[in-house]
Amino acid sequence: MAEPAEHLYVFSKDAVLRSIATLEQQPIHEHFSGYLAILRALTIGKGLEAVKVADIREFHERFLHVLGAPDRSPYIRPFKSRGKGLALFNGNVSGSYSPASIRADRPLAEVVEIHGTNREANYTLKDGHAGTAYKNLLRERKVPVGALVAFLYRDYGFRLAEASIEGVADLFREEFGLTGSEGVPTFNTLFSTDYENFSAADFDLAEEGGQNA
Repeated sequence: MAEPAEHLYVFSKDAVLRSIATLEQQPIHEHFSGYLAILRALTIGKGLEAVKVADIREFHERFLHVLGAPDRSPYIRPFKSRGKGLALFNGNVSGSYSPASIRADRPLAEVVEIHGTNREANYTLKDGHAGTAYKNLLRERKVPVGALVAFLYRDYGFRLAEASIEGVADLFREEFGLTGSEGVPTFNTLFSTDYENFSAADFDLAEEGGQNA
């Protein structure tokens, strides 16, 4: 029996804006972005390659960069742990995640272990990082995964047999190491499934030749 034909889909503008509004109501610490970046880098490197600040910067370029934003503030995130909500922020990712910046009294220091200095520093996740991130970076409120992926993949297309938020969430889970015996518990600790808030109407068919997730 032939496999169903896949089509290239993108999120609709309404789905992205609605998802941003949802995320703005979550008390997500701004360094949750760095935590996601490290999860992704560990997955891509299969846990064998050291995670560098360049990997965190690459995450920002790939998922948080805004086309046309000023050079001094090229990134955006829909988190409001400091009451700001959706706001542009500066491009000094290396400085924000330097060993000197991740001091012992910062929430991310409870989750991430750093060895070395400056750009040669290596980043690893501490044992029990998911539970600690849930407490210190999310204030014990799970992130709605549908809203998060609609924001992260807002500029990307994805090939699916049918338009569904579950399909995109599965792509996210694969890319960020949230599957398998280790990844599933991490996913369940950090994320809630808000799939009921999305439908096929939240997707548009994309023209071929765009960026694929």
